[in-house]
Amino acid sequence: METHRVLSACTVMVVMLMSGCHGHQVIPDSLKAHVNLAVTFDQVKSSPSSYQGELVVLGGKVLSVARVQDITCIEVLQLPLTHDLVPMMEGTQSEGRFMVLEAEQKIPDPTILTEGTLVTIVGDVQLPSGGHAGECWYEFPTLLNRQMTVWEENKTASAPLTYYGSPYGYGFRPYYFSGIYGVHGLD
Repeated sequence: METHRVLSACTVMVVMLMSGCHGHQVIPDSLKAHVNLAVTFDQVKSSPSSYQGELVVLGGKVLSVARVQDITCIEVLQLPLTHDLVPMMEGTQSEGRFMVLEAEQKIPDPTILTEGTLVTIVGDVQLPSGGHAGECWYEFPTLLNRQMTVWEENKTASAPLTYYGSPYGYGFRPYYFSGIYGVHGLD
C-alpha cells in the first residue's frame, strides 16, 4: 500500500513537472517556415536593402514608444538573444538601436511598453527610418511587427524562477501581442 502511494505521488509530480516544461512560443507556427534565423542585427544594420522583406527575429530593451497617427513606433536598444530568443540583459553587448513599426494596432495602448521593457520581435525588414538618437541623427534599422513577445519582469523574484523547467531565466515570463486578440498573459 505504501509503495502504491509513493508511486502515485511520483506520477503526479512528474505530470505536474512535464505540464510546465513547455516553453513560450516566440515564433508562431504560422510564421516558423518563413523566419530566417540566420540573419543578424549587424547584417540588417549594414545592408537593410539586401534584407528588405525578410522575416527576422531581433530583441532588446524598449527605449521609447510613440503613436503617430495609426502607427506605433517603438525604439529598441538591440540586445543579443539566448537560444530561446530571450534578450540578454547585458546592454554593453548591444550593436545599436532599431525601430519597430506596429500598424495593425495589436498594441492596445503604447504605455504598456515602458522604458526598459525587454521584447523579442518577429518582423519584416523595412528600409531604415531616420530619426534622432539623443542629439545625433540616426538611421534606424526598421522592422514591421508581425509578433512581439514582451518579457515581463517578476517583481517578487528573489531567486531564479524555473517555472518547472522554464527556459526564461531569472525573473522573467512572457506575454505577447498577436493577431486581433490583444494582450495574452501566461501565468
